[in-house]
Amino acid sequence: MNTPLSPQERMDAAFNNYFALSDILQKDLLALLDGESDSQHWRRNYIRVSASLIEGYVHCLREMCAVSFECIAPEIGQKETEVLRSERNFDANERIKLTLRVAYKLFELQPAPNFGGSEWHRAQRVLKKRHLLMHPKSSTDLQISDDLWDELYGDVTWLIEQLFNFMSALEKKHGY
Repeated sequence: MNTPLSPQERMDAAFNNYFALSDILQKDLLALLDGESDSQHWRRNYIRVSASLIEGYVHCLREMCAVSFECIAPEIGQKETEVLRSERNFDANERIKLTLRVAYKLFELQPAPNFGGSEWHRAQRVLKKRHLLMHPKSSTDLQISDDLWDELYGDVTWLIEQLFNFMSALEKKHGY
């Protein structure tokens, strides 16, 4: 008979998953950056790898938050509660926003990311472009112009910074 895991054991497992996933995804991104070029295939791969890193981090963060929410239930919104219960009901951009918002609340961190600013509005294009790259309907879906590339590169950077800032703030406050 299986004994249910304690909240601490589930949190430890969530963090272990985060560290293992993080190690692989960061290595993928660093390896890609070592061969950086202006080619279309490199740009497409950068968007794919970056989006995987972002979504992987958000999934792991959601798992940590789900355990934390069972232990302490601060005031969070209905959508934030729903994303903790099931990430399937939300598109990737909603999962990023809601998960980061709830994470900052559950772990009592400041300052939370500004999802009302232009950075978030622009950053949502990263996952939309990744979707077009993964499910192209025409050759245009696979093209990334120089202007769009400059913007997407900045958008990826902003998204990754939000995730890294969370982990940095968590470590500073709670020593994780």
